[in-house]
Amino acid sequence: MKKSCVLTCVIGVAGILVQAAGCGTVELERPADIPGHVQDTAGGGSTHLPERPKELYVTGVEYPEGYDWKADSDYGYVACTVFLMKDGERIVELDVDDRDMVASDADMHRCFGGHLYTDYSTESETVIKKDGDEMFRYPDRELICGFQVIDDDVYTLGMPRTGDGWTYRRNGKLMMVKTAGYLMTGLEVDNGELWFAYVDPVATSDGVRNRYYIVRDGNASPVGTGEDVECVDDILLHGGTVYYTARLAGMPGHVMYRGDSVYSVDAGSARETSDCRIHYDGGSVIYISGKKCFDIIGAMCSLWKNFRLDFNYQSGTEVQEYYVDGDEISYIMLDTGQDPERLSIFDRTSFLDLGGAEEDYIFLGPSCGYSGEGHLYFALHPRSADIFPALLVDGQLETYGFNGYFTSVSAW
Repeated sequence: MKKSCVLTCVIGVAGILVQAAGCGTVELERPADIPGHVQDTAGGGSTHLPERPKELYVTGVEYPEGYDWKADSDYGYVACTVFLMKDGERIVELDVDDRDMVASDADMHRCFGGHLYTDYSTESETVIKKDGDEMFRYPDRELICGFQVIDDDVYTLGMPRTGDGWTYRRNGKLMMVKTAGYLMTGLEVDNGELWFAYVDPVATSDGVRNRYYIVRDGNASPVGTGEDVECVDDILLHGGTVYYTARLAGMPGHVMYRGDSVYSVDAGSARETSDCRIHYDGGSVIYISGKKCFDIIGAMCSLWKNFRLDFNYQSGTEVQEYYVDGDEISYIMLDTGQDPERLSIFDRTSFLDLGGAEEDYIFLGPSCGYSGEGHLYFALHPRSADIFPALLVDGQLETYGFNGYFTSVSAW
């Protein structure tokens, strides 16, 4: 039950309905004024403008006082609680119990629309609950990797807990299924359109070659089909337009496709770039994060702003996650050169000084951060069971006196 849902980062999916021809036949643009290229998207504009002020929701797990949840020697037997907290007050608490079909795993519960959704795998089924009440169940033991609720319908992307492939379901009923390959994104919504992307490895005379697909409202289309496309790193559907990053044969740096336009990601003096991901929120700035690879010093985390290098991070620093809000970007970093490893947070325009408290915490994963409408929230995971869990709310550290940890933050 502790198997993790990992969306592969080295090779992402990207898609475009009409692919430009080979590297020698497309113009690699480096526009001085990227906003003019971005804001004319058909049906575009930001999909994140709030209709009303949003409220902070936090999920977490609480254990009995004195229990060492870090070791978790009694996993599956210890009495613990999964909870949902709204603006500092708990509004849902569920006992973790096999009979109630609720698990403590961080990837088996989530907040959506202000409700606590859980999934649980029996020996033969997956059970989905909302605020503790069963909604539906279906055959197959699956790990939920994508989740959306639209008009009371629950859409999920799932991976088998053993084996390969994936499923796309509505209220537990199969809409699409693949018995091979893997998911490359979660389940997202763009202007009311559900989408996700996946990779289908295909055997050829030269070995195995990855084929990339984007699924939009249940319809799959091949993407990145040019003969010069060696791999695709990331995909984003925004305003009806598909963006993706790719490595082309014979080029050290990646390129980003936006519709029929292609933009180069400058490798500078590096041998090559890798793991290039898109961060875009509908504003005037497109960020690309990735790594610049050097023969002597190895890989260095880097960030590009409108395809020009913004800065490189010092050696030994790993960026754990980026969060974009309009034209501003925030991120959380881990300095592996210190003992213990130390977290740092860049809040849009400046680094946050937590007074050394970050030495007591680690970062659990992407769901533990949220950026939007000018706010930035992080759930900080205690490094040991004798440290209280904490939330970083717009630069202010707030600790909570219970034995456990937070598993996600979101705003609804």
